[in-house]
Amino acid sequence: MKLEPQKARPKLSVTLPMEVGFYDVDSYRVVWHGNYPKYFEIARCKLLDIIGFTYADMEETGYFYPVVDLHAKYIRPLRFEQKFEITAELKEWEHKLVIDYRIVDAAKRDVVTKGQTTQFAVKMPEEITQFDSPIQLIESVDEVFKKMLEEKGEK
Repeated sequence: MKLEPQKARPKLSVTLPMEVGFYDVDSYRVVWHGNYPKYFEIARCKLLDIIGFTYADMEETGYFYPVVDLHAKYIRPLRFEQKFEITAELKEWEHKLVIDYRIVDAAKRDVVTKGQTTQFAVKMPEEITQFDSPIQLIESVDEVFKKMLEEKGEK
């Protein structure tokens, strides 16, 4: 079922609890800035799992989805053993895969980092960039939205 474009869609996101490990910090026991993309990746993989179109599914359908753009806004540092939550929210999927991220301190609820990734489908093995997402991704997302609306009693 293809959802109507004008129909308001529910938010499609996932939030994961995490804790800063020693292997992610520098000598000041602050998370090294290069580890935030790893946190984004962990949340993105879980979001794709919920959508039902994982990286393995992507590859099986003949596509790779490389990250072509990544933004991170560091607001406050995360520190060794700090508990935090990361939320990944699907923002766009029909032409490219755009996911927003928010990392918040689990105790204080302060936002510590915001970010976004953009991925394009690349047809393999030809390595041809696609400017519309493959139908398998679109159908997977539409199916999740359909189930969410059914659970809310909407059609």
